[in-house]
Amino acid sequence: MKRYLLSGATLALSTLMLASAAMAGPLPRTGQTHLNDPAADLNGDGEVTLTELIIYNREQRGS
Repeated sequence: MKRYLLSGATLALSTLMLASAAMAGPLPRTGQTHLNDPAADLNGDGEVTLTELIIYNREQRGS
């Protein structure tokens, strides 16, 4: 029984840590953006590519 409780607690803590890491971002934005965010459209063609998204998120983090 103790093993199941420890496994459940470990799973819950790791899930919370991953969720907080996914939501991490600089203020005032409280998270990274996504493909539907027009602010990430760097070249203005109306379509956000993965490269634009990576560059935009990197600039927002300051890294």
